[in-house]
Amino acid sequence: MSNLVQRLLLFFLGLPAIVAIVWLLPAARHAATVALLTAFAAGSGVELGRLFEKRGVRVSPALCGLRSALVTLSFYAGAFIGGSPLEAAGIGILSTALLSLVVFAPIAFSAQEKLPDALSRAAAEGFALIYPGMLSGFTVLIVTSPPRASEAILSFALMVFGSDSIAWLMGMTLGKRRGLVAASPNKSLAGFAGAFIGALSGGILADAVFPGACGLPRAGIALLSLLVAAAAIVGDLFESALKRSAGAKDSGARVPGRGGMLDSFDSLLYAAPLFFAGIVAFGLFR
Repeated sequence: MSNLVQRLLLFFLGLPAIVAIVWLLPAARHAATVALLTAFAAGSGVELGRLFEKRGVRVSPALCGLRSALVTLSFYAGAFIGGSPLEAAGIGILSTALLSLVVFAPIAFSAQEKLPDALSRAAAEGFALIYPGMLSGFTVLIVTSPPRASEAILSFALMVFGSDSIAWLMGMTLGKRRGLVAASPNKSLAGFAGAFIGALSGGILADAVFPGACGLPRAGIALLSLLVAAAAIVGDLFESALKRSAGAKDSGARVPGRGGMLDSFDSLLYAAPLFFAGIVAFGLFR
């Protein structure tokens, strides 16, 4: 089955399924959606651990996945404990810091033969707590913090997936000028333009489907969409740099047409804190 067919099947089958979960199962602050996000965070953590292994860093992919899931769930707990979105974020960030103490403690008592690896192990395991761990926690905050949480997460998804999809389509069909970024030589100028067009289209569509839900005028929605697109582009390129460093084409093979979970989650991870900052700063989706 070609990559194009797989992507189309994922779009026409997977996207409606996600929309149904978000819209029809809002109980317990969207526990079903949070479970899905946590599963992706765990899978992404495992794949990141395998990339580290390819570079010769001694880490446990399974533990990377488990820690990413625990950090993600700590943000979900923060949504219940905290009295505001900022307090919920603070609880998640504090939990990440406390977990880092647990993760780093064994390194302090490493055997003599393992000491030369201590720096690379500490860097890798600490990094995995933040990416995908803590960043995925902000996707959870988007779906648990604002009163109109369903509209918030679906609007965010439309912007990010619109950016990714149109960037891929325009890059495949119109992309002539490539090699602009060393981390991902196949990226083209047309693809970058498509990312902004896709996010803007997603934002406009979200405003049409959920009129007034965001709480911003059209110009504000357009600006938010463009900022999300910029973050999504950087997130995609950052993950490409990690894969190139490890000599891997994809982070995994769990998602048809896209590669691994981290390949599918990378843009969301980078854009989620920015979108959540908009929710906090401007009271979006209230």
